[in-house]
This record gives sequence, structure tokens and C-alpha cells, in this order.
Amino acid sequence: MIKSIALDLDGTLLNSKKEISKKNIDILRKIYEKGIEILIVTGRSYSATKSIIKKLDLPIIAICYNGAKVIDTKNEEILFEEPLSEEIVKILIKISRENNIHLNLYQDEEWFVENKQNWQTQYYKENIGIDAIEINFDKFLNLLMTKALFVDERSNLEKVEKEILEKIGEIVHLTYSQEKYLEVLNKKVNKGKSLERILKIKNLTLETCVAFGDANNDKEMIEMVGYGVAMGNAEDNLKEIAKYKTSSNDNDGVYEFLVQKI
Repeated sequence: MIKSIALDLDGTLLNSKKEISKKNIDILRKIYEKGIEILIVTGRSYSATKSIIKKLDLPIIAICYNGAKVIDTKNEEILFEEPLSEEIVKILIKISRENNIHLNLYQDEEWFVENKQNWQTQYYKENIGIDAIEINFDKFLNLLMTKALFVDERSNLEKVEKEILEKIGEIVHLTYSQEKYLEVLNKKVNKGKSLERILKIKNLTLETCVAFGDANNDKEMIEMVGYGVAMGNAEDNLKEIAKYKTSSNDNDGVYEFLVQKI
């Protein structure tokens, strides 16, 4: 019996226009009325997630930054946060500068970059819908960051990924959330770990949870839950491990699966 629903946003609940369809909104509201827990599980910051949750108009849990920060949207309470240490962030900044590769840093729901004019910042802004703060990273009073994100072409990201793995691979979690996004997180978190942690608080189990995703950063939660669902537009490796498949995000895949199962 399904008792909870975990939803990735970009490429999953949201269509290519970054919108939630009326079908998806209606089915989620009906499911919530039945007492089924609904959770948003996204790589986005909470500040870039709030407007989407507002459209659902449901008091749900938001697992943001790929699990590094979790908020109860009913009262804006931070349930937990697992940031990157200052030592790790210093290494990431050094790697970014030495390789001339763009780095996003996130702290207190703000997005920081060293260059607002480059294509990487503009690309990210168009996808997420929030604006960056330009700052020399050396001027931060503290470097505790909720997460770090490298933005570039995949071939460049793979070179940086290799260097990160060689230097600090044992103490960070790396994942690709989109083709041009390489996320760096505290080793303690990923979407699956944080989802499990919240479900325990709610006295719910992974076995009775449905999780929808489309990208590599959804892998852990898709593997862990009883009903792991890959979108029709999902990456091939995610489709291989998912127990179920549905239509694409542009064809209301979330609605299609839920209306059959619940």
C-alpha cells in the first residue's frame, strides 16, 4: 500500500517549460486528501522551490539541495541541514579557479558566483528562475555552504570530477543533476538518505513510498523505495534500475502513474 510520494522537480514534476500541469496538481491534491504524505525532493535551493510548492498549495516537506537541507513548508522550519565544511569548500574554490570552471556556492538560501556575466550563470538563472549574487569567494566570513555546483559542458565537468575524486572523493558526495551540473555535497547526504530520514520521522517506510525521477541525482532514492519510477525522459541508467517506468515530464508521467496506482 502506497503511503508517501517523493517527487523530483526538474525533468519530473515540471514540464520543459518549468511548469506543473493541472493534471499533476489535481492528482497530488487528491492524494494528499487521502492522507498520503507528499514530499518534494530536488537539487534546487529552497528559495528556487518555494514558488512551485505555492502552486501545489499543500503543507509538504521540501528536501532541497539534493538532501542537504530539509524544510517543513507549513511553518518554514528547517528540519536539518548538512553543509559542506569550510576546508572542503576552499579546495573546491581552488579547483574552480585552477581549471577556469564556473562554481556556484549556496549559503542561507542565497546563490553566489564570482562572475554574473558568463554563460554558465545565465544558463543556470534561466533554468532556475532566481538571480545570483556576485562576490569574490575570498570575502566570505565563513565558507560553510549548503552545497557547491560546477556548471559547464559535460566533458569539462568530467575532468573536474576526476580531480575532486582524487583529492577529496572519500569525504564528499558527487552527482550529476543535469547534463551541465556537477553537484558536490556533504558525504552524509543524497536524495535517498534524506528521504529515508524524513520518512522515519513520519513513521513511514521506504517500502510504501513512490519516488519519481529522471537524472543521476535521483538514483539513490529510486533504488531505495518500494516503487521507484523513471520518467520517460529519464537517463538510460536510471531506467535500468527503476522498478517502474512512466511517460515523460511533458506527457504528465507523474499523473499517468499515480492515477493507475492510487
